[in-house]
Amino acid sequence: MFARQALAVGLRSASSAGRRSNYVRTLGSQAQRLGRTNTGGSNYNNTSFGRGLAVAAAAATMATAVASVTKMEEAPTTTTAKPSTPATTNNNNDNKFYSIAADNNPPPRPELPTIPLEDVSEHNDEESMWFTFRGAVYDMTGFLQGHPGGAPRLLMAAGQDLEPFWDIYRQHFRGHVIQWMEKYRIGNLSKEDAVKARDFVHGDMFESDPKRQPQDLLPATSKPFNGEPRIETLTDSYLTPNNKFYVRNHLAVPDICPEEYRLIVKGKGKDTIKKKIYKLQDLKTKFPKHEVVTTLQCAGNRREDLHDKDHKIFISPHWVVGAMSTAKWGGVRLRDVLADCGLDVDAIALGEKMPPNGIEHIQMEGYDHDETGYTYGGSFPIEKAVDGLGEVLLAYEMNGEDLPRDHGYPVRVVIPGHVGARQVKWVHKIILSNQESKKSYQCKSYRHFAPDITFEKDLAEWPPARLDQGPIIHEQPVTSFVCNPPQGSTIGVKGVGGGIKKEVTIKGVAWSGGGRKVERVDVSIDGGTSWTAAELYKPISQRYNHHWAWTQFYLTIPLSEEIQEKLKRGEKVKLDVTSKAVDSAFNVQPETMAPYWNPRGIAINHWYHSMVELDPTLEAGQVQRSESEFGFSNTPSGGHFDRQWGLGGWMVDPKHDNDPRKERKDAMA
Repeated sequence: MFARQALAVGLRSASSAGRRSNYVRTLGSQAQRLGRTNTGGSNYNNTSFGRGLAVAAAAATMATAVASVTKMEEAPTTTTAKPSTPATTNNNNDNKFYSIAADNNPPPRPELPTIPLEDVSEHNDEESMWFTFRGAVYDMTGFLQGHPGGAPRLLMAAGQDLEPFWDIYRQHFRGHVIQWMEKYRIGNLSKEDAVKARDFVHGDMFESDPKRQPQDLLPATSKPFNGEPRIETLTDSYLTPNNKFYVRNHLAVPDICPEEYRLIVKGKGKDTIKKKIYKLQDLKTKFPKHEVVTTLQCAGNRREDLHDKDHKIFISPHWVVGAMSTAKWGGVRLRDVLADCGLDVDAIALGEKMPPNGIEHIQMEGYDHDETGYTYGGSFPIEKAVDGLGEVLLAYEMNGEDLPRDHGYPVRVVIPGHVGARQVKWVHKIILSNQESKKSYQCKSYRHFAPDITFEKDLAEWPPARLDQGPIIHEQPVTSFVCNPPQGSTIGVKGVGGGIKKEVTIKGVAWSGGGRKVERVDVSIDGGTSWTAAELYKPISQRYNHHWAWTQFYLTIPLSEEIQEKLKRGEKVKLDVTSKAVDSAFNVQPETMAPYWNPRGIAINHWYHSMVELDPTLEAGQVQRSESEFGFSNTPSGGHFDRQWGLGGWMVDPKHDNDPRKERKDAMA
């Protein structure tokens, strides 16, 4: 409540102040610092009023856009009329290709006019949004609703220079972003104004994030933090250790005092359910504890595979391959909480009653928010929530321990069989509604479009012509990948007495969404020319169509006579190791990404190729890993990145990137 009150105060202040100014930016930085001030030994930023102060000044920078943002959340598939384009924007940039160097500097465009900085600062609302970056000026008004990070963040930076913001959100530094922005370029700044434009610091709301061990997770982005484990560790045990469970954060990690935690459960419409507010202790004492073992996978796992010279992905993180893990979750069943609020969950689940007031969806909102106060959220069908075997949890334990902060402490939602994006962490609100969530994370970011739809052509100026042809993802397709031997490794095959080992052992993981069972995994060491069924390992029992957890597989494959002869002659032999899984609906992984490539980079399940080498001079059992400076062998299918992989999973930018080798060495010292 206090956070929203402070937000309203910030909006009123900005309304009276008029256009943005350096004073507003200074106020924003001061408020964010105030929100992080420790008082009385507690983290003030994580009280309701502290969070409100932290977002109030940021909200003040976007007061003139409140009406359009509200309209966007209520009806995200419509756009406001765009103002007439200034004469300076008619540069026929759409079909031009501008080469962007690895340093991300915009190309020289001397034919464009020089625009005073004070003119740029006047274009700071939904009617006209201009930005600067390293001396270039862009009119990106039409991009308001197409921004993957949401319209509020774009409005937060409107009329200003992007570099202080991108100093935090470094996922923008990958060449193709600046290259694409050239279509919106309308002019240049003078050298003096280019320096002046970026002379401010954007407050870093990630400073209070938990400390992480760099040897555990490969960062795909740093702020917000997203990291994946070494894939060779995924077969070390059936359950993934908490410190090696992949982390997907959309925003900064809240630091919530368990005594202050509140879960609000309510319904839209009269007499849908009785509104109740639960404390953490209420959840632990008023309801029976339930446990479920389930695999979580990010919707965009292996997104880097879809980003190459012919295709560009404009949403982050660009996962490599390891954004999938399995844990045993403990908590209370959501259906029990809904029943406590007066919903007849049994009758609805059995089809004896329809949900009241046309309710179809369970909306969720988390405590995590961006600089403008915009919170993370999503929704899923109510049928899953009321199903007595659906096992949707309000979880407070992970592998027998309290949830780590990165995984939603003190309470998160776990929806077995569903995509990771729907499983809201730090859950604050559960809302029964007749509509899906209007959050951009639900209605925009995780839609699956046809291969001929691109961000550049169709999605940048939202909505696309046929939004109905981009369904929102809930369940994921069948997938598998080889974990061992690791990608790019060299395997010793020298036997006792100088002989040659005649076989190689392959291990990996497989999973299918929606509770579908993995029935078989086929393995190949020649790139898919020949296949052999692997042995399956799943030490737990799960019901028909409730196979929430992955299946591990292993197979010892005899080497062909031809390979053995080469090894005997002392030659090294390269293997192309891959797998394909078949689930209980007899869905099978496709060979390539071509049939399903999509601009959001989700639901990726083509064959993953692990390139390894057999070495007859190394003792059998020895494995030499080909690791990057980060100490990880994770790479896209085939063993290489199409573009340079810098710190935080993106191209190195000389002005902003730190030395990852030094950081890792210091952290491990």
